[in-house]
Amino acid sequence: MSLSNFGVMDLNSEPQASPTTLPAPPRLVPEIEEELDLQSSSDGLGELNAESVVEAAELLLREGAPHDFDVVVIGAGPGGLTCAIQLAQHGQSVALVEREELGGVCLNRGCIPTKTLLESVGALRLIRRSQSFGISVSGEIHPDLRQMQVRKREVVAELRAQSEKLAEEVGVHVLRGTASLLGEGGIELVEQNGITKRLSAIHIVVATGSSPTKLPITGTDLKGVLTSDEILELEIVPRRLIILGAGAVGVEFASIFAELGTETTILEKAGAVLPGEDEDIQREMKRSLEDSNIKVAVSASVERIEQTQTGLRVVCETEDGELGFEAELVLMATGRKTNVEGLGLSNAGIDTRSGIIVVGEDGATNATGVWAIGDCIRRVGWAHQAAIEGRRVADAILGIESDIDTRFVPACYYTFPEVASVGMTLKESQKAGLDARVGRCSFRHNGRANTSGDNGGFVKLVVEMGSGKLLGAQIIGPHATELINEIAVALRDGDTAERLADALHAHPTFAEILPEAARAALR
Repeated sequence: MSLSNFGVMDLNSEPQASPTTLPAPPRLVPEIEEELDLQSSSDGLGELNAESVVEAAELLLREGAPHDFDVVVIGAGPGGLTCAIQLAQHGQSVALVEREELGGVCLNRGCIPTKTLLESVGALRLIRRSQSFGISVSGEIHPDLRQMQVRKREVVAELRAQSEKLAEEVGVHVLRGTASLLGEGGIELVEQNGITKRLSAIHIVVATGSSPTKLPITGTDLKGVLTSDEILELEIVPRRLIILGAGAVGVEFASIFAELGTETTILEKAGAVLPGEDEDIQREMKRSLEDSNIKVAVSASVERIEQTQTGLRVVCETEDGELGFEAELVLMATGRKTNVEGLGLSNAGIDTRSGIIVVGEDGATNATGVWAIGDCIRRVGWAHQAAIEGRRVADAILGIESDIDTRFVPACYYTFPEVASVGMTLKESQKAGLDARVGRCSFRHNGRANTSGDNGGFVKLVVEMGSGKLLGAQIIGPHATELINEIAVALRDGDTAERLADALHAHPTFAEILPEAARAALR
């Protein structure tokens, strides 16, 4: 996970860190008046927001009092790391607290390790169909999961080292330990050696992320019931695997292990795989999974997990009654919980809702000088979503007028084929009262897809009638997770199908399918 991928510059110039300077006590009342542009007239005072006055006054008091850092960021995942580096690049004194490894779940136990394994499996798939490219491979092909894991760890270690180097170069102070809030800019840090310290800062950014959870049913504590963290370290391919949940985690691990020869079954409580995605995408994904010899059962509510003589048995309530599925291992891919326990949110008076930190559009909590980003404000999100929120909060702290738009967040599934979406589906647009239609184009009509031997799937563009404004896109097919970015930019800029249809795309490329779909929407 190179930080440049999240919009943070990898500076080769001299480090831009500034030492912590304790300013002389200011003349508080005149500074507050200047900050808020107070008028002596009653009309001027009447236009002020009382909460803003109090918050500005509190921040000025903190700035005038001795403090250890301008900003303390808690959590070094994509959001926290991006935020800390951007702030340090702009001269802020920044501490980044992390109890494990820099990069968070994304780099160490999520995005990067799973995609590294998927790349290995992708190479295996390509070798297995090499005959169709006119290449004969003699002898048996033996995938080596242990060696794949070695490569995965090397990739993760290299990217982690890059992140650590960049943080050091710009002057971020990385503190290893566990932080909790004390209120009024105070933080308690328990270092990894057990020593407790107290820190103070003008601003605090909470970016503690989330952790995998297990269903509240009997049997989840049995040996062989794994979370995504644990299955990522397997070095022996299981003979049979049951995956609970058909979201991003579930379908990606199913794709990995099915290709390695594991008899794989997905059980999904909802009525379709990839819950929340476009219905056509869901049907095509289910068909693709089944073509890969993955058994899929939807509308299957897991009741319990039992120990058997040969492994585990998952009992589900389905439309056909109670059914049992057996395997050696069971993967819980059913959700995540926010990492806020022990964070001291109540000490700082921070509002939460069902364990989720409540924030405004700019990432500010109700507590002065405290911000929150990433999974801790929504439980389940995307790494790129946390990263751009980190940039937005950094801008707010720096007082920079930001043009960052977080409305259009691509959803990406790295399967065979890939799936990606952004914006509205047709059904969502109609539910919102919009008159919309779909332009659809299949990859079998795309020259580059045919040359690659991978021409399954399609693109759907949702377009508002009349104005022609793009509302969303859903893609299943080769390089879907790359193609979706062009549509995300177009949505941000308020582009129309006509503009996309008229945009010149190089030939032959996979991206040519996008203007083709736009032209289909205009016909």
